[in-house]
Amino acid sequence: MEQMIPHYALFVARISNSGGFIKAALIPFGLVLALSAFAQQQDAPVPSAPLATKPVDLHTSQNSLDWAGVYEGVLPCADCPGVRTRLTLQRDGSYQLVSQIQGSQHAAKSVSGVFSWQPSGNAITLDEHGGRSRFSVGEGRLTLLQNSGGTSQSPAANFVLTLVAPAPKGAGLAQQLEAYRWTLVSATDASDQRIAGLPPGKDHPVVLSFADSRVSIQGPCNRLVGTYQVTGANQLTVNANASTMMACDPALMQADSALSTMLAKPSQVEMTGRPSARLRLVSAGNATLTFSGQATPESLYGASTTVFLEISAHSVACQNPPPPNTRCLQYRERFFNEQGLVVGTPGEWRPLHENIEGYTHREGERNVLRVKRFNRAAGPAGPSSTIYVLDLMVESETVKP
Repeated sequence: MEQMIPHYALFVARISNSGGFIKAALIPFGLVLALSAFAQQQDAPVPSAPLATKPVDLHTSQNSLDWAGVYEGVLPCADCPGVRTRLTLQRDGSYQLVSQIQGSQHAAKSVSGVFSWQPSGNAITLDEHGGRSRFSVGEGRLTLLQNSGGTSQSPAANFVLTLVAPAPKGAGLAQQLEAYRWTLVSATDASDQRIAGLPPGKDHPVVLSFADSRVSIQGPCNRLVGTYQVTGANQLTVNANASTMMACDPALMQADSALSTMLAKPSQVEMTGRPSARLRLVSAGNATLTFSGQATPESLYGASTTVFLEISAHSVACQNPPPPNTRCLQYRERFFNEQGLVVGTPGEWRPLHENIEGYTHREGERNVLRVKRFNRAAGPAGPSSTIYVLDLMVESETVKP
Protein backbone atom coordinates (compact mmCIF):
# COMPACT_ATOMS: atom_id res chain seq x y z
CA MET A 1 0.00 0.00 0.00
CA GLU A 2 1.33 3.34 -0.99
CA GLN A 3 2.26 5.32 2.10
CA MET A 4 0.22 8.45 2.51
CA ILE A 5 2.41 11.50 2.84
CA PRO A 6 1.00 14.71 4.29
CA HIS A 7 0.62 17.56 1.83
CA TYR A 8 2.87 19.87 3.85
CA ALA A 9 5.71 17.20 3.60
CA LEU A 10 5.40 16.96 -0.22
CA PHE A 11 5.40 20.72 -0.41
CA VAL A 12 8.67 20.88 1.56
CA ALA A 13 10.26 18.12 -0.59
CA ARG A 14 9.57 20.07 -3.76
CA ILE A 15 11.13 23.11 -2.21
CA SER A 16 14.31 21.17 -1.39
CA ASN A 17 14.66 19.94 -5.03
CA SER A 18 14.55 23.38 -6.56
CA GLY A 19 16.89 25.94 -5.12
CA GLY A 20 15.37 28.76 -7.13
CA PHE A 21 11.93 27.92 -5.91
CA ILE A 22 12.84 28.00 -2.21
CA LYS A 23 12.84 31.71 -1.61
CA ALA A 24 9.70 32.24 -3.60
CA ALA A 25 7.84 29.49 -1.73
CA LEU A 26 8.97 30.47 1.78
CA ILE A 27 7.08 33.76 1.67
CA PRO A 28 3.59 32.30 1.08
CA PHE A 29 4.32 29.44 3.50
CA GLY A 30 5.27 31.91 6.23
CA LEU A 31 2.13 33.85 5.44
CA VAL A 32 0.05 30.67 5.84
CA LEU A 33 1.61 30.01 9.24
CA ALA A 34 1.00 33.59 10.32
CA LEU A 35 -2.64 33.50 9.16
CA SER A 36 -3.10 30.13 10.88
CA ALA A 37 -1.74 31.49 14.16
CA PHE A 38 -3.95 34.58 13.82
CA ALA A 39 -7.01 32.39 13.22
CA GLN A 40 -6.23 30.35 16.34
CA GLN A 41 -5.96 33.54 18.35
CA GLN A 42 -9.31 34.72 16.97
CA ASP A 43 -10.96 31.39 17.87
CA ALA A 44 -9.46 31.31 21.40
CA PRO A 45 -11.74 32.64 24.11
CA VAL A 46 -11.02 36.24 25.08
CA PRO A 47 -10.19 36.43 28.79
CA SER A 48 -12.78 38.48 30.65
CA ALA A 49 -11.75 41.69 32.39
CA PRO A 50 -11.18 41.27 36.15
CA LEU A 51 -14.32 41.95 38.23
CA ALA A 52 -14.33 45.26 40.06
CA THR A 53 -13.64 44.77 43.79
CA LYS A 54 -16.61 45.75 45.95
CA PRO A 55 -15.56 48.47 48.41
CA VAL A 56 -15.50 47.41 52.04
CA ASP A 57 -18.28 49.02 54.12
CA LEU A 58 -16.51 50.68 57.05
CA HIS A 59 -19.69 52.13 58.59
CA THR A 60 -20.56 50.76 62.03
CA SER A 61 -23.00 51.68 64.75
CA GLN A 62 -20.10 53.17 66.69
CA ASN A 63 -19.02 55.62 63.98
CA SER A 64 -22.28 56.17 62.07
CA LEU A 65 -25.07 56.50 64.66
CA ASP A 66 -25.86 59.08 67.33
CA TRP A 67 -25.96 56.35 69.96
CA ALA A 68 -25.28 58.46 73.09
CA GLY A 69 -28.37 59.11 75.22
CA VAL A 70 -30.98 57.58 77.52
CA TYR A 71 -32.64 54.25 76.63
CA GLU A 72 -35.65 52.79 78.44
CA GLY A 73 -37.75 49.65 78.34
CA VAL A 74 -38.88 46.59 80.26
CA LEU A 75 -36.47 43.67 80.06
CA PRO A 76 -37.55 40.08 80.82
CA CYS A 77 -37.05 38.46 84.20
CA ALA A 78 -37.12 34.74 85.03
CA ASP A 79 -39.21 35.06 88.20
CA CYS A 80 -40.83 38.51 88.02
CA PRO A 81 -43.16 40.45 85.69
CA GLY A 82 -40.22 42.30 84.15
CA VAL A 83 -37.49 44.80 84.99
CA ARG A 84 -37.97 48.45 84.15
CA THR A 85 -34.59 49.52 82.84
CA ARG A 86 -32.99 52.86 82.04
CA LEU A 87 -29.52 52.77 80.47
CA THR A 88 -27.67 56.04 79.84
CA LEU A 89 -24.68 55.89 77.47
CA GLN A 90 -22.19 58.77 77.49
CA ARG A 91 -19.84 59.63 74.62
CA ASP A 92 -16.82 59.20 76.92
CA GLY A 93 -17.61 55.47 77.31
CA SER A 94 -19.32 55.66 80.71
CA TYR A 95 -22.83 54.48 81.50
CA GLN A 96 -25.49 54.57 84.21
CA LEU A 97 -27.87 51.62 84.63
CA VAL A 98 -31.04 52.06 86.68
CA SER A 99 -33.29 49.02 87.19
CA GLN A 100 -36.41 48.23 89.18
CA ILE A 101 -38.67 45.18 89.26
CA GLN A 102 -41.97 46.08 87.64
CA GLY A 103 -44.67 46.69 90.22
CA SER A 104 -42.19 46.96 93.11
CA GLN A 105 -42.41 49.93 95.45
CA HIS A 106 -38.77 49.63 96.50
CA ALA A 107 -36.29 52.25 95.34
CA ALA A 108 -34.62 51.60 92.00
CA LYS A 109 -31.10 50.16 91.91
CA SER A 110 -28.49 52.33 90.17
CA VAL A 111 -24.97 51.37 89.07
CA SER A 112 -22.35 53.19 87.00
CA GLY A 113 -19.36 51.98 85.04
CA VAL A 114 -17.77 51.87 81.60
CA PHE A 115 -18.70 49.99 78.44
CA SER A 116 -16.57 48.75 75.56
CA TRP A 117 -17.34 48.29 71.87
CA GLN A 118 -17.04 44.83 70.34
CA PRO A 119 -14.61 44.52 67.37
CA SER A 120 -17.49 44.73 64.89
CA GLY A 121 -18.38 48.20 66.18
CA ASN A 122 -22.06 47.22 66.29
CA ALA A 123 -22.47 46.05 69.90
CA ILE A 124 -21.31 47.07 73.38
CA THR A 125 -20.46 45.21 76.60
CA LEU A 126 -20.99 46.70 80.05
CA ASP A 127 -18.31 46.14 82.68
CA GLU A 128 -18.71 43.96 85.77
CA HIS A 129 -20.93 46.53 87.50
CA GLY A 130 -23.47 46.02 84.73
CA GLY A 131 -23.16 42.23 84.83
CA ARG A 132 -21.18 42.09 81.54
CA SER A 133 -24.46 42.58 79.70
CA ARG A 134 -24.17 42.95 75.93
CA PHE A 135 -26.38 45.05 73.66
CA SER A 136 -26.62 45.33 69.90
CA VAL A 137 -26.69 49.04 68.97
CA GLY A 138 -29.20 50.09 66.32
CA GLU A 139 -30.87 53.30 65.18
CA GLY A 140 -32.60 54.57 68.33
CA ARG A 141 -32.56 51.20 70.11
CA LEU A 142 -30.46 48.75 72.10
CA THR A 143 -31.19 45.01 71.90
CA LEU A 144 -30.09 42.76 74.74
CA LEU A 145 -27.97 39.87 73.47
CA GLN A 146 -27.90 36.39 74.96
CA ASN A 147 -24.63 34.63 75.74
CA SER A 148 -24.83 32.93 72.34
CA GLY A 149 -25.07 36.32 70.66
CA GLY A 150 -28.72 35.97 69.66
CA THR A 151 -31.92 37.39 71.11
CA SER A 152 -34.98 35.64 72.40
CA GLN A 153 -37.19 33.86 69.85
CA SER A 154 -40.22 34.27 72.09
CA PRO A 155 -42.48 37.13 70.95
CA ALA A 156 -43.63 37.61 74.54
CA ALA A 157 -40.15 38.54 75.72
CA ASN A 158 -39.03 42.10 75.07
CA PHE A 159 -35.29 42.56 74.77
CA VAL A 160 -35.33 46.13 73.38
CA LEU A 161 -34.51 49.44 75.06
CA THR A 162 -35.68 52.50 73.11
CA LEU A 163 -33.90 55.87 72.91
CA VAL A 164 -36.02 58.42 74.78
CA ALA A 165 -33.53 61.30 75.22
CA PRO A 166 -30.51 61.82 72.93
CA ALA A 167 -27.40 63.22 74.65
CA PRO A 168 -26.89 66.97 74.12
CA LYS A 169 -24.05 67.87 71.80
CA GLY A 170 -21.27 70.31 72.53
CA ALA A 171 -22.22 70.99 76.15
CA GLY A 172 -19.99 73.52 77.88
CA LEU A 173 -18.48 73.10 81.34
CA ALA A 174 -21.33 74.97 83.04
CA GLN A 175 -23.87 72.72 81.32
CA GLN A 176 -21.92 69.66 82.44
CA LEU A 177 -21.91 70.91 86.03
CA GLU A 178 -25.68 71.44 85.89
CA ALA A 179 -26.27 67.97 84.41
CA TYR A 180 -25.27 66.25 87.68
CA ARG A 181 -25.96 66.31 91.40
CA TRP A 182 -22.51 66.25 93.02
CA THR A 183 -21.88 64.39 96.31
CA LEU A 184 -18.61 64.90 98.20
CA VAL A 185 -16.53 61.70 98.47
CA SER A 186 -13.19 63.09 99.72
CA ALA A 187 -11.55 66.30 100.93
CA THR A 188 -7.78 66.69 101.31
CA ASP A 189 -5.42 69.55 102.13
CA ALA A 190 -2.18 70.55 100.39
CA SER A 191 -0.36 67.68 102.13
CA ASP A 192 -2.95 65.19 100.85
CA GLN A 193 -4.28 64.72 104.37
CA ARG A 194 -8.03 64.36 105.03
CA ILE A 195 -9.74 67.57 106.10
CA ALA A 196 -11.43 66.92 109.44
CA GLY A 197 -15.16 66.32 109.20
CA LEU A 198 -15.29 66.15 105.39
CA PRO A 199 -17.13 64.25 104.17
CA PRO A 200 -19.16 63.89 107.38
CA GLY A 201 -20.76 60.52 106.52
CA LYS A 202 -23.82 59.23 104.69
CA ASP A 203 -26.20 60.65 107.31
CA HIS A 204 -25.00 64.18 106.51
CA PRO A 205 -23.94 64.20 102.84
CA VAL A 206 -22.38 67.26 101.24
CA VAL A 207 -24.14 67.92 97.93
CA LEU A 208 -23.60 70.56 95.23
CA SER A 209 -26.33 71.41 92.72
CA PHE A 210 -25.95 73.90 89.86
CA ALA A 211 -28.83 75.44 87.87
CA ASP A 212 -29.23 78.65 85.86
CA SER A 213 -26.06 80.29 87.20
CA ARG A 214 -27.12 79.50 90.76
CA VAL A 215 -25.59 77.02 93.17
CA SER A 216 -27.01 75.17 96.17
CA ILE A 217 -24.60 73.68 98.70
CA GLN A 218 -25.93 71.24 101.28
CA GLY A 219 -23.23 71.28 103.93
CA PRO A 220 -22.75 68.90 106.86
CA CYS A 221 -25.20 71.05 108.83
CA ASN A 222 -26.47 74.12 106.97
CA ARG A 223 -27.43 74.83 103.40
CA LEU A 224 -25.84 77.64 101.41
CA VAL A 225 -27.25 79.20 98.23
CA GLY A 226 -25.82 81.75 95.85
CA THR A 227 -24.45 82.24 92.36
CA TYR A 228 -21.54 80.72 90.49
CA GLN A 229 -19.42 81.47 87.44
CA VAL A 230 -17.06 79.38 85.32
CA THR A 231 -14.28 81.17 83.41
CA GLY A 232 -12.73 80.16 80.10
CA ALA A 233 -9.76 78.77 82.07
CA ASN A 234 -12.10 76.28 83.80
CA GLN A 235 -12.00 78.18 87.08
CA LEU A 236 -15.05 78.13 89.37
CA THR A 237 -16.07 81.09 91.51
CA VAL A 238 -18.86 80.64 94.08
CA ASN A 239 -20.65 83.51 95.82
CA ALA A 240 -22.76 81.94 98.58
CA ASN A 241 -24.73 84.90 99.92
CA ALA A 242 -27.39 83.13 101.99
CA SER A 243 -27.43 80.29 104.47
CA THR A 244 -29.71 78.48 106.87
CA MET A 245 -28.94 79.02 110.56
CA MET A 246 -29.36 75.57 112.10
CA ALA A 247 -27.48 74.62 115.27
CA CYS A 248 -25.78 71.23 114.96
CA ASP A 249 -23.10 69.14 116.62
CA PRO A 250 -19.89 71.25 116.96
CA ALA A 251 -17.99 68.87 114.65
CA LEU A 252 -20.57 69.40 111.90
CA MET A 253 -20.50 73.17 112.41
CA GLN A 254 -16.71 73.10 112.09
CA ALA A 255 -16.97 71.08 108.88
CA ASP A 256 -19.50 73.63 107.59
CA SER A 257 -16.99 76.40 108.19
CA ALA A 258 -14.14 74.53 106.47
CA LEU A 259 -16.31 73.81 103.43
CA SER A 260 -17.55 77.40 103.03
CA THR A 261 -13.99 78.73 103.41
CA MET A 262 -12.74 76.48 100.61
CA LEU A 263 -15.60 77.30 98.25
CA ALA A 264 -15.27 81.04 98.88
CA LYS A 265 -12.00 81.07 96.92
CA PRO A 266 -11.66 80.40 93.16
CA SER A 267 -10.84 76.78 92.36
CA GLN A 268 -9.75 74.88 89.27
CA VAL A 269 -12.40 72.56 87.82
CA GLU A 270 -11.45 69.07 86.64
CA MET A 271 -14.16 66.73 85.31
CA THR A 272 -13.98 63.14 84.15
CA GLY A 273 -16.60 60.63 83.08
CA ARG A 274 -14.89 57.24 83.51
CA PRO A 275 -15.97 55.02 85.12
CA SER A 276 -18.53 57.52 86.47
CA ALA A 277 -18.85 61.29 86.52
CA ARG A 278 -16.26 62.88 88.82
CA LEU A 279 -15.66 66.52 89.76
CA ARG A 280 -12.49 67.81 91.40
CA LEU A 281 -12.21 71.35 92.76
CA VAL A 282 -8.57 72.28 93.41
CA SER A 283 -7.77 75.48 95.31
CA ALA A 284 -4.72 77.68 94.72
CA GLY A 285 -3.19 76.07 97.80
CA ASN A 286 -3.79 72.55 96.35
CA ALA A 287 -6.60 71.62 98.73
CA THR A 288 -8.92 69.27 96.80
CA LEU A 289 -12.62 68.47 97.01
CA THR A 290 -13.69 65.38 95.02
CA PHE A 291 -17.34 64.73 94.13
CA SER A 292 -19.18 61.90 92.40
CA GLY A 293 -21.96 62.82 89.98
CA GLN A 294 -25.50 61.50 89.65
CA ALA A 295 -27.31 62.63 86.50
CA THR A 296 -30.17 65.01 87.29
CA PRO A 297 -33.68 64.14 86.12
CA GLU A 298 -33.69 67.40 84.11
CA SER A 299 -30.65 66.27 82.13
CA LEU A 300 -32.41 62.97 81.38
CA TYR A 301 -36.00 64.07 80.76
CA GLY A 302 -36.06 67.84 80.22
CA ALA A 303 -38.21 70.41 82.01
CA SER A 304 -40.41 69.40 84.94
CA THR A 305 -43.49 70.55 86.84
CA THR A 306 -43.53 70.63 90.65
CA VAL A 307 -46.57 68.98 92.23
CA PHE A 308 -47.53 67.80 95.72
CA LEU A 309 -48.80 64.24 96.18
CA GLU A 310 -50.31 62.78 99.32
CA ILE A 311 -49.51 59.06 99.50
CA SER A 312 -52.00 56.92 101.41
CA ALA A 313 -50.75 54.75 104.25
CA HIS A 314 -52.08 51.64 102.52
CA SER A 315 -51.50 50.39 98.98
CA VAL A 316 -54.16 48.72 96.82
CA ALA A 317 -54.21 45.89 94.28
CA CYS A 318 -53.36 47.02 90.74
CA GLN A 319 -55.07 45.89 87.59
CA ASN A 320 -53.02 46.89 84.55
CA PRO A 321 -50.41 48.35 84.39
CA PRO A 322 -48.36 47.08 86.07
CA PRO A 323 -49.10 43.35 85.72
CA PRO A 324 -51.81 41.76 87.92
CA ASN A 325 -51.20 40.63 91.51
CA THR A 326 -48.99 43.63 92.30
CA ARG A 327 -49.66 46.56 94.60
CA CYS A 328 -50.08 50.22 93.71
CA LEU A 329 -49.75 53.31 95.87
CA GLN A 330 -52.85 55.42 96.39
CA TYR A 331 -52.38 59.14 95.90
CA ARG A 332 -54.23 62.41 95.66
CA GLU A 333 -52.93 65.80 94.65
CA ARG A 334 -52.48 68.51 97.29
CA PHE A 335 -52.09 72.27 96.85
CA PHE A 336 -49.89 74.79 98.70
CA ASN A 337 -49.27 78.49 98.15
CA GLU A 338 -45.89 80.22 97.95
CA GLN A 339 -45.85 80.58 101.74
CA GLY A 340 -46.28 76.82 102.15
CA LEU A 341 -49.85 77.03 103.43
CA VAL A 342 -52.52 74.54 102.38
CA VAL A 343 -54.96 75.91 99.81
CA GLY A 344 -57.80 74.43 97.77
CA THR A 345 -59.41 71.02 98.05
CA PRO A 346 -57.40 67.78 97.72
CA GLY A 347 -58.06 65.74 94.59
CA GLU A 348 -59.64 62.30 94.46
CA TRP A 349 -57.78 59.19 95.61
CA ARG A 350 -56.36 57.25 92.68
CA PRO A 351 -54.00 54.31 92.17
CA LEU A 352 -50.49 55.37 91.14
CA HIS A 353 -49.24 53.12 88.35
CA GLU A 354 -45.80 54.75 88.18
CA ASN A 355 -43.03 54.56 90.75
CA ILE A 356 -41.65 57.66 92.43
CA GLU A 357 -37.89 57.70 91.99
CA GLY A 358 -36.10 58.16 95.31
CA TYR A 359 -39.13 57.21 97.41
CA THR A 360 -39.64 53.93 99.27
CA HIS A 361 -43.12 53.38 100.66
CA ARG A 362 -43.65 51.88 104.12
CA GLU A 363 -47.03 50.26 104.61
CA GLY A 364 -48.97 52.11 107.31
CA GLU A 365 -47.15 55.42 106.75
CA ARG A 366 -48.88 58.41 105.14
CA ASN A 367 -46.68 60.98 103.41
CA VAL A 368 -47.04 64.25 101.56
CA LEU A 369 -44.35 64.59 98.93
CA ARG A 370 -43.12 67.40 96.75
CA VAL A 371 -42.20 65.73 93.49
CA LYS A 372 -40.97 66.71 90.05
CA ARG A 373 -43.25 65.47 87.29
CA PHE A 374 -41.73 64.90 83.85
CA ASN A 375 -43.79 64.24 80.74
CA ARG A 376 -42.40 62.72 77.57
CA ALA A 377 -43.61 60.57 74.71
CA ALA A 378 -43.98 56.91 75.66
CA GLY A 379 -41.65 54.56 73.77
CA PRO A 380 -42.79 51.40 71.96
CA ALA A 381 -41.27 49.30 74.75
CA GLY A 382 -44.07 50.54 76.99
CA PRO A 383 -42.57 52.88 79.63
CA SER A 384 -45.01 55.42 81.01
CA SER A 385 -45.09 58.93 79.60
CA THR A 386 -45.06 60.33 83.17
CA ILE A 387 -42.07 60.16 85.50
CA TYR A 388 -42.14 61.24 89.16
CA VAL A 389 -38.98 62.10 91.09
CA LEU A 390 -38.98 62.82 94.83
CA ASP A 391 -37.90 66.38 95.63
CA LEU A 392 -38.89 66.83 99.29
CA MET A 393 -40.74 65.02 102.08
CA VAL A 394 -43.29 67.58 103.34
CA GLU A 395 -45.27 65.55 105.91
CA SER A 396 -45.02 62.08 107.41
CA GLU A 397 -47.44 60.27 109.70
CA THR A 398 -47.80 56.71 110.97
CA VAL A 399 -51.43 55.59 110.67
CA LYS A 400 -52.76 53.00 113.10
CA PRO A 401 -54.45 49.94 111.50
